[in-house]
Formats: sequence, C-alpha cells, structure tokens
Amino acid sequence: MKPLACLLGALLAAPAGAWAQTPAMQPLDTQARNLMWSGHTNAATHTMREYVAQHPGDQTAVLDLARYLTWNGDYAGAKRVLDAHPEATRTSEGQVVLASVLAWGGWIRAAQQVNAAPLAADPDGLLPNYTQAIALRQSARPREALPYVEAVKRARPDGKDARDLERSVRIHTDSFVALGYQRGSDSDDLVSSQPTLRAELAQGEALRWTLELGRWDYRSPLASPFASVAGGRSIAENRGLFGVRYAPSLYTELSAAVGHSSIDGDGLTPWRLGLDQRFSDSFRIDLLADHDRLAASARSVSLGLDRTGIAGHAQWTPDFNWTGDLWLRRNHYSDSNASVGWDAALRRAVVRKPGFMLDLGAITQHLSFDENPGHGYYAPDSYRRYALTVFSYVGLGENAGLSIQAGLGRQRDETFTSWRRANDINASLVVGIFSPWQLSVNAGYSERVLNTGAYEGRTWGLTLTRRF
Repeated sequence: MKPLACLLGALLAAPAGAWAQTPAMQPLDTQARNLMWSGHTNAATHTMREYVAQHPGDQTAVLDLARYLTWNGDYAGAKRVLDAHPEATRTSEGQVVLASVLAWGGWIRAAQQVNAAPLAADPDGLLPNYTQAIALRQSARPREALPYVEAVKRARPDGKDARDLERSVRIHTDSFVALGYQRGSDSDDLVSSQPTLRAELAQGEALRWTLELGRWDYRSPLASPFASVAGGRSIAENRGLFGVRYAPSLYTELSAAVGHSSIDGDGLTPWRLGLDQRFSDSFRIDLLADHDRLAASARSVSLGLDRTGIAGHAQWTPDFNWTGDLWLRRNHYSDSNASVGWDAALRRAVVRKPGFMLDLGAITQHLSFDENPGHGYYAPDSYRRYALTVFSYVGLGENAGLSIQAGLGRQRDETFTSWRRANDINASLVVGIFSPWQLSVNAGYSERVLNTGAYEGRTWGLTLTRRF
C-alpha cells in the first residue's frame, strides 16, 4: 500500500504548467514529482535525491524526498534525510511527514507524540488521521485505529488510499477462522502431520477469544528407536485449547489458554500464559509459561512424557536498520530431565525498495540437557550452532507476497568429531493479504539437528483463513 502523502506531495507540489514542458526542460524536482505521480518510484527517488543535494534549502523537496523513501519502505533513509534537514520538520507539514516515517517504521510512541500537534490543530485532516491509523494498527489495541480510518474515508470518500488503509487495518482487527495443515519428515523416517482449526473472535477494543482444535499424528518405522512403545506405526493425539488475549494498553498484551489432550484415553491438560510488553519503541519482551506433551516423536508421545517450560524473548531495535533478538528457554520434563537453551540473533536492513526487502544477519544457538535418557527426543549435553542469515520479501502485486528465510551455518555437539554443516531455507507464499479470504503456503528444508537428532528435515503446509 502506498502512503497517501507521497501521491499528494507529488501532485500538489508540481508547479503550474509543468506538464506542458518536455522532461529535459523541467527542473529536477519537477521531473521527480512527475515520475512519482506516474508510478516510477525508484527513478523519482533518485532524481529528487539529486535535486536535494544541489538545493538543500528547499524544504518542500526535502519533505518530498522523505515521502518517496517512505513509499519505498526505506524508513531509515527517510529518517536520515529529515535528521540532516531539521528545519524542514519544524513546520506543521514537516511534523506530519516525520510522524508518518515513525509510524510506518513501527515507532508507535514517537509517531503519536510528533503527530499530536498536527492532529489537534486539524482533527479532520487527511494526513494526520492517516498517520495516526498507521501507528495504532501496530499496537496491542489495533481497533483504536478505526476512528482515524473513518476520518480518512470522510476526507477522501472515494480515494484508493482510503480503501487500502481500511483493508490494511482490518487484517489486524478482524476476527478470523483458519484451517491449516502442517507436515514434517526427517532422515530418521519420522513423520508428523498436524491438521489444526484455529479461530479468534474480537470483542471490543481490547479482548479476543481464541480457539485451537487439532488431531495430530506421529509416525515412525516399527524398528525405529523412536517408534511407539505401544506398537504400531502411528499414534494420534486429539487436542483442543480455549483461551483469551487481553490488551490493557496500547503496549501490553496478556494471554492465557487451557485445554485437553487425549491419546487412547490418556488425558493431559495443556496450558499457556503469556505477556507481551513494549517498554519503548526500541525495546520489547514477551514471556511464555506453558505445559504440554513432549511431542518429539511417536516414542516420546506414547511414553506419556510432558514438559513444563518458561521462555523469554527480548527484541531491540535501536533504529530502522538494526534488529537484535535474544531467546531464552528452560524446560522441565516428566522423566526428571531438564534443558536450557538460548539463541541470539542480529540482522540489518540492507535493501528497501517497492516490492523487495532484504535483511542480512547472524545467529548463534546453544542447547544443553541434564542427561540423555533415550526416550525419543534429542537431548545433547552441549549443542552449538552458528550461522549467517538472510531474510527477504518479494511483493507479487499489492495482495500477494513471497518471504524467504535462509541460514548458512555450522553445528556441533559432544558426539561430533568435527563441525558439520547446518543450513536451512524456508519459504512462505501468501495470497489475499488484504482480502477476506487468504491462502498461505509454506515449505522448508533443514540440515541441522531436529527434535530427535536427525540431520535432515522437510516441512510443508498450507492455511486457509477467512476474516470477518
């Protein structure tokens, strides 16, 4: 979806008679606005950047360049332009442009603070309401964006950007029902299939009810050390969880779920408790405590093993380029075993263009168990993995996209005589991003150790979602 400010800036800033001149006769800033209006975003951005370098005092051109970079998804570049020309953001128009950059970049608090004065001065204004909706749709209470969407629709009732804004907010606020299927297999000839029905029902601005139902199947060869102790090639689990998510503020979300899991009459009560807290625009944490079956293989499931764990995830985004993540987890198992694991990752935004994004980074992973009881799950004394990572997104029109994640790494545990390769790749295609019906298809391949210790694994799945 293209920010409305870009189109308005290109149209309103064009001088009278500009369209009557040949391109070679037009000033660079006029050429840039005409290119942007005709949809040539890369050329427009390059041309406007050249003009601003020659005319740094032209505040209108500076703001247009920031708009164009925002349109391209280059929020870091837009922020650098505004930081280099602080005089351009001292006007009301400049404040709206700065707020828009912050909102699109996910800095919710800062965007609202900067946008507060323009919104108060013009409560029915098109651009302040547009920016406010963009910021709030990313919060823990996205339905608070809806009044600002309505204000944009009143200001521009037949505008495409108003319709696109409404669609982009609705994907955060709508209730939905999703039917999914996920299948995995590995080099130990283990197969898992997980058909799952999920639903979320929104109630008011802060509350969502959740439901998850599934009949999951775990299979292994009869002669495998991961086979069911009850005999047979497969073992099936019926499971369901009912829960709630509540957002007491824009920056806090609490979640809880409880349910029942049954295997041939053997019952278990899985549960989850979660907290997601944004402490600032650059730092957030989420915590999860949960209890469930140890579903690593048919053997671990048939033994009735369960686990209780607590996990934490901290994310640091000091600017629009860098993202750092830290994951910690501690599990206790019903066979008196325990594990500790942590992952640390850092990535940087490298390319931001219309229809294409690319991040490069690195990750390190460590996992340790107290002992290896041989109960059908991987339990190393010291597992380590280091990898370079690639994250990319390719837009396939405004309603479909392909994301690809890959890692190139090395791994080792106490049983290895040397380091081994540990590469993986995952792809996800989404069709109907802004539509009531959405189809997601994913596939992945991994050469790193899985939950049984296998060194190769493949997964694929699809999900059909209906929003309402």
